Amino acid sequence: MQKVLVAEIGNETTVVNAFGDLATENPKLLGQGISPATAGNGDIGMGIKMAVTDLEQEIGPLGSLRDTPFYVTSSLPIESAIQEGEIVLKGKILTTSEAIMQAAQLIYEEVGDVLVFDIGSAASAVYSVTSKRQAQHTIEEDLGVAKQATALVELIGAKKIMEHHGRDWEKFLKPKPETAEEIALSSELAAAAVSNALQRHSERLRILNGASDQLASIAGEDFRIRWIVGTGLALTQLPNGLDIMRESIKGIAGGAFSQEGIAMLLDKDCIMAPLGALAMGFRAGAWQLLRESFGVEN
Repeated sequence: MQKVLVAEIGNETTVVNAFGDLATENPKLLGQGISPATAGNGDIGMGIKMAVTDLEQEIGPLGSLRDTPFYVTSSLPIESAIQEGEIVLKGKILTTSEAIMQAAQLIYEEVGDVLVFDIGSAASAVYSVTSKRQAQHTIEEDLGVAKQATALVELIGAKKIMEHHGRDWEKFLKPKPETAEEIALSSELAAAAVSNALQRHSERLRILNGASDQLASIAGEDFRIRWIVGTGLALTQLPNGLDIMRESIKGIAGGAFSQEGIAMLLDKDCIMAPLGALAMGFRAGAWQLLRESFGVEN
């Protein structure tokens, strides 16, 4: 089986995704390995090695990384650090936003107008690819569910957060929420991230395109959204991630995003970025694995 690896290098974690048989009719997500981020220590390669070791515990030995096609996406400027390591890149390093946009473009080509939320611990982003407005994306550095929780609490209202979670709410703030209290707090923060990110995305498109209504650029008569997709660990790891996204945007644009005909989907495997990196070379395989992650039947 021909394996392909894609590393996602972020501020907090390094994830290495293994895919197999991408050029066949039965592509597979073989597994995911994760390690704490090591960029802060100046050693990107160490984080990749640790994530690969974690991956090998799940799927078995990979052999030399130099003999395995390897792609990288990152939210950090890491070109020189990667090139000096022992992996051989297959193509350029994509930023996370470039990779997700490529995945969004693939969705657009297959089903039509699409809106994507990427909700993370350090920032949140919205991507829209449409027939009338083309491809647009906005990144909100103050809407991270973990690292920027204080900013989100201010948007929600500190009094409301304390009513819901107590004065010591910060003790329930975890990168990977597990208890009921941790999940409840992360869910409320993620919901605020989704709704505020969408409002800002819409407003910036209005300014850019001169639309008369702030949401005309992505709702109503301007075009027809076919799919709304949620990705990012801060959203996809929550047991109620899809409900959070659906409820957070329900009232926006007069309920336009709740209308019949729009599919609300969650990237349960959180693989939009790595599949975006693979979309150019393995289009059919990337599309099939995206649909599987979204829970969409072939």
